[in-house]
Amino acid sequence: MTQDADLAKKLSNPIASLVSVPFQFNYDSGYGPSDGHKAVLNIQPVIPFKLNDDWNVISRTIVPVTSQDDIAGGSGSQFGLGNTLQSFFFSPKESAAGGLIWGAGPAILISTATEPLLGGGKLGLGPTGVS
Repeated sequence: MTQDADLAKKLSNPIASLVSVPFQFNYDSGYGPSDGHKAVLNIQPVIPFKLNDDWNVISRTIVPVTSQDDIAGGSGSQFGLGNTLQSFFFSPKESAAGGLIWGAGPAILISTATEPLLGGGKLGLGPTGVS
């Protein structure tokens, strides 16, 4: 496999042993009675850590930077951080039979919103998985 093909394969694998910082942009309009709109830039660093010879832990963070206007009818404009989602995937270094690559672990929602209408005051904990 060439270096380029190997890198392309790793980039398409959400739990590869590869540090990456992808960005995702979403725009939504037509919110509520005032036809509000919202733009969100998700900053999503992915950092793998070696747990032992057989397992990795992959840290994936999603930090939303949000700008929104009148999403709740006359609510005005807000700009800032939303709540952060932190996921940890425990993943075997070698793929399973048939080439299956998987990871599972906890997901933690952390109250980092800078404005109440951007998601303030929320905490959460639950499972997450990827294959």
